[in-house]
Amino acid sequence: MSEIEPAKAELRLCRRLGLSGEEALQFLTAMREGKSSRSAVVLSPLAPLDYRLPFACVDTSGWGWLPPRVYVPAEGERPTVYPDYREGMYYSLDLSSCWESAPLSVVPAPSCSLDLCAAPGGKTMLMAARYLPQNHIANEVNSSRRGILRQNIQQCSLPNVEVTGLRPDQWASDGRTFDLLLADAPCSGQSLLCKGIKNPGCLGQQMVNGNAKRQKGILLAAVQCVNPGGHLLYSTCTYDPDENEKVMAYLLRRVPGWHAVEVPLLADFRSGLADFPCYRLLPAHGFGAGGFCCLLQKDY
Repeated sequence: MSEIEPAKAELRLCRRLGLSGEEALQFLTAMREGKSSRSAVVLSPLAPLDYRLPFACVDTSGWGWLPPRVYVPAEGERPTVYPDYREGMYYSLDLSSCWESAPLSVVPAPSCSLDLCAAPGGKTMLMAARYLPQNHIANEVNSSRRGILRQNIQQCSLPNVEVTGLRPDQWASDGRTFDLLLADAPCSGQSLLCKGIKNPGCLGQQMVNGNAKRQKGILLAAVQCVNPGGHLLYSTCTYDPDENEKVMAYLLRRVPGWHAVEVPLLADFRSGLADFPCYRLLPAHGFGAGGFCCLLQKDY
């Protein structure tokens, strides 16, 4: 592999991630080439237990962390062109998003749950595939994105799902609390570069700092909406520790009565940038462009 002359921002990110040598070169190559995107499909409640997908899939039996009812199309397959997709038999999403939901493997089925930043609906779909919701709210503040969210939920016939559009601070003052809260937070989206999608400024410290501040505000509201013993799953599709490990560390310092939860299925992905369990996926792992996740539990 030929040597890449990285921009200052790229090199800085490599240092912050603790990448050097071949690891750094692989990461820089992934950002420059933009070919790390990988799709997956999650079956909807409309798909019966004996349902067979209309396209070829790869063998994922050795992966371990893949959520239930999730399949990975073979190279060259386009799941969204089939009638089954339009009929709501399955939902198409990025494989990295499926990885980010793996911490739910240690969360008992909730009686009530909230997806705080839900559009376009992937995390809600993955949760429904793991344990069909009894009482779930898919929330999206942006009205246009909320329309897409509602359309996807209706197309896949998810039962017991209410679509709302409250801000995090409104939820904090609303009084309702949940056994499980998903916070797939707005972020700088640095992984878009590895998908070949332009994202100007995403490596700049100004954008990172702005998103980190917003994420902390979302989480300070979110923790007020979780029942004692309940869980909060935080995830992003970006790499910078300021939006990931440092946001989680801030919350654990700031808010007493919470702890990070070990996820055995993700042991191979545990971040070395924190002294508590949290997990990051990089393009070199081969499961998409990457992301970050951390599962928190409320003690009291």
